[in-house]
Amino acid sequence: MAVRLGAYQKAIDAGLQAARVLDVQPRTEEMLTDLSNLYINVGLAYRASGNLEEAQRYFRQGIELTKAFTSTRSRVFWSGVFSFGLGLAAYSQGDYETALQQGEKALQFQESFLAGLPPQQWAELYRRNSRRHIAWDLWLIGRTHLKLGNLAEAEKSLLRGVSISKTEGLEEVQEATTSSLGAVALARKDFARALDHYQGAFRLAKDLNATASLAFIAAGIGQGYAGQARLEEARTSFKQSVQLLEGLRSQFQEAGLRSGFVEDKQEIYHEAVRVALDLANPAEAFAYAERARARAFLDLLGTQTTISKARTRALVQEELGLRGKLAEAQALVQGELAPEGRARARQELQAAEGAYLVFLDRVRKESAEQASLMTVDPVTLPEVQRLLPEGTTLLEYLVTEQETILWVIDQHRLEVVRLPVTRSILVPEARALRQVIETQASATQVEAQARVLYERIVASARPHIRGKNLLIVAHDVLHYLPFGALRTPEGRWLIEDYTITTLPSASVLKFLQDKGAGASNRALAVGNPDVGPALNLRFAEREARAVGERYPMATVLVRQDATEGKAKALSGDAGILHFATHGELNEKEPLSSALLLVPDAKEDGRLEVREIFGLDLNARLVVLSACETGLGKLSKGDELVGLQRAFIYAGTPAVVTTLWKVDDRASFYLMREFYEYLEARGPAEALRQAQRATMADFPHPFFWAAFGLTGVPR
Repeated sequence: MAVRLGAYQKAIDAGLQAARVLDVQPRTEEMLTDLSNLYINVGLAYRASGNLEEAQRYFRQGIELTKAFTSTRSRVFWSGVFSFGLGLAAYSQGDYETALQQGEKALQFQESFLAGLPPQQWAELYRRNSRRHIAWDLWLIGRTHLKLGNLAEAEKSLLRGVSISKTEGLEEVQEATTSSLGAVALARKDFARALDHYQGAFRLAKDLNATASLAFIAAGIGQGYAGQARLEEARTSFKQSVQLLEGLRSQFQEAGLRSGFVEDKQEIYHEAVRVALDLANPAEAFAYAERARARAFLDLLGTQTTISKARTRALVQEELGLRGKLAEAQALVQGELAPEGRARARQELQAAEGAYLVFLDRVRKESAEQASLMTVDPVTLPEVQRLLPEGTTLLEYLVTEQETILWVIDQHRLEVVRLPVTRSILVPEARALRQVIETQASATQVEAQARVLYERIVASARPHIRGKNLLIVAHDVLHYLPFGALRTPEGRWLIEDYTITTLPSASVLKFLQDKGAGASNRALAVGNPDVGPALNLRFAEREARAVGERYPMATVLVRQDATEGKAKALSGDAGILHFATHGELNEKEPLSSALLLVPDAKEDGRLEVREIFGLDLNARLVVLSACETGLGKLSKGDELVGLQRAFIYAGTPAVVTTLWKVDDRASFYLMREFYEYLEARGPAEALRQAQRATMADFPHPFFWAAFGLTGVPR
């Protein structure tokens, strides 16, 4: 039931608890069936929540479990079910060859099971269940062929899936396969047929009240209209798609194996942005870009998020209760009910939706920032322009598979620059720049790669930049770029020409105005926690003590004193928080990213992002110095956004972070200079001056370019 409701963490917890009971029972056929049901549902819950490694582990355990069945029929059926699970997980990983292999294997098992069923009436239930699995197998095979570019094979499998689902009355599978036929037609640029398929799928999804499906189908309809240059109709469809998406809470609370298994939600927003730009409406395009960021952030938080500060915790608990009722009502509507039962369930769903909307309106009035963790509520272009300081230009990027879009905004002007550079180009080039910097390659190599990226993403904006302050809203792989280390044609680092600040999104601007107001002059400096000889940071300890010497009312925690418990207890009264310690950024689970401190009686020594959201700070500045980010690959940047946004939400307007493991000694030098300038010039300009000063003794960007300021540019 928890899987059905989209409550994936609850599903996993219940599944693991059940496994502890069932694993010690005698292996009867009935017990093996219970365990098989358990493994497939836990695996699906892990897959839907994004933990594909654990999903695959349970599906493989299920395959092993099938060998214990004495009944050949049961062994064949469950082998098909778990092969399908492995195919789903492989598809989610982008391993389409394996997905196809497992999907075809699942289909063979189910067809073999079906062929071996006796004609007796009692076998009818098994027959229908197997045909349902066959329809889903064909859907997976069709989707995978589509990804591999085998359009004829994709269509063949999906048409067969439609036929079976129609015959058996499996409306949910029929909707999924019909919608996928629309995607095949789009790939062929047969926009008329795509519209035909998508509109048929839309009718089915509407009857099922499958909001998530409706959102994606509406986007498909929008793509069909856009392909026919019917831009106003495309605009209407994408608007409908976005509205439906934003009616969902972070995960899809829908029934069936398809739960959570959909194409990237962000692409819908990207298409809406392009249509708005084609209609010469840059403000609307900007609004969609901001909505995409808000949507991605809600997805990062997940369905079971309970992050909040003490004063908003009651609101979070109330929201969880209302969402539970909403999910339950949604599941009832999608269940196999009689017509009168479905009508009653729809009334209950409407009531639950209404109650949730009333609640969100109340939250917006009580705490707009807390509301931003519950629903998409982005800033508008006029609001951004009012919030921007004089002399500051906002550069907001949107990286897509077709192009990179850049909005250049100041108090009085808006320009849109469509850059002919795709994500597939930017990822290797960003990786190359990071590599030559982090390996301390020659100045010639670094400067060459830094010039390439300057030309790619900054040069076209330069004529529209007024003033010396840049406020950059990066996107996707650009979160990993040290913008200050981009190289201009004049042979200067960008940080030499501009004061550079970043933001997770422009919408965060509206929450920064009063943060840090009335902050105390007390500082809390945490340096070189004793977390093992391999992680010793000798200069980090000196750095923390230097901060303590600068602020007479400072508390300095080093070595064994740098416990997580003390850091949490003392952070609320500090005007400046300085952490000179290691950190870990978790790309797979950004809320588990953490600063490493000393464990104590109550804490494990990992100050995680989800815990930082719960802190109640009143600091004008947080500095995270000498942190080992542990970045192995370039993902979407969610782990960086999560860490920065957590501290901002907790109560600071400005956070200094690092992009890679910095040199201990150079960090000490840079931070000493930073605090020299801080009181007179503010954090953004202080960081710029400190980086320029560090260049004199440490000219290679490795030593100074990792540092960046997120928050207000003042």
